[in-house]
Amino acid sequence: MSVSHHIGLEIAERSFRFVEIQQQDRQMTILRADVLETQHDYASPLLYDLPFDRDLARSFIADLAAVYHRHTVYAGSLSIVLPALLPVVCTVPVDRALTADARREQYEWECRTLGAFPEDLPLHILSHDLAPLQNAVQVLLVALPDPLVRFLTSTCEHLTLELLSIDIDQFVMEHAVRRLYPHETERNYAVIGLHTAHCSAGQYSGADYHGCRMTSISYRQHYPAQAVRLLESLPVRTGGSTLNQVFLFGEAAEHHTVDAVEEILQTPTIRTVPLADTIIPDAVQESFTHNNERMFETAAAAAMLGLP
Repeated sequence: MSVSHHIGLEIAERSFRFVEIQQQDRQMTILRADVLETQHDYASPLLYDLPFDRDLARSFIADLAAVYHRHTVYAGSLSIVLPALLPVVCTVPVDRALTADARREQYEWECRTLGAFPEDLPLHILSHDLAPLQNAVQVLLVALPDPLVRFLTSTCEHLTLELLSIDIDQFVMEHAVRRLYPHETERNYAVIGLHTAHCSAGQYSGADYHGCRMTSISYRQHYPAQAVRLLESLPVRTGGSTLNQVFLFGEAAEHHTVDAVEEILQTPTIRTVPLADTIIPDAVQESFTHNNERMFETAAAAAMLGLP
């Protein structure tokens, strides 16, 4: 009888959202779900200053230790989730004839330029090939400053936690949707995140990924239109444009917004909540009742990713 534990920690606007999940014989249970308000807004470019600002780093470590030590923790590993607008996320065309070294140089130049990073700041860059073009290939790039990655890793080590991944909310939920809806995700589908200040969208044709887009939002009435516009801007390949299903997530994904997106796209649209298929003890349910269950969905999805 194998038992596994993993933590999902979302760095949200002026708060940490913490979820610990236990999996036993393929049955998942929410062991903890906490929200800790923070003095600083780490879900902003302020996060990039952590490795270089001692006072700010001390405040971050104290906040993280507070949420970690608030109750008993069984997991020895965690995944951290960042808002989609914080890292540099972009899609760029790359010449097929370039060598691997030349491609890496282009990746770094694109990310450094878009993120306005200093020349002497090393970057941590992940890449994923998307749609092939005639003489090039579309590549999805995600970049974070390398000192920040090392700072988060070492901070977790001090808390006796192994940091397995640093991801962003859109990608985490895309993974969760594939896990929660295996039959629906065999066809053409999209995943849309609607948050307080930003929205994001990604589209798939089965296992074929077309990439993602994201944008900031200042007026909530614009959510449905912004979401549809993001989908239309994706580099979708021929034959992959007809959507069979749309999944929405995020604290701003209200029922009327789901209905509006469905009406615009003329596609079945549902709001996905990763916590729906897990066991939630009464003590944890009180936290959901007080804080709103939707606040924990991205952290829960991150915790799911660390389970076998």
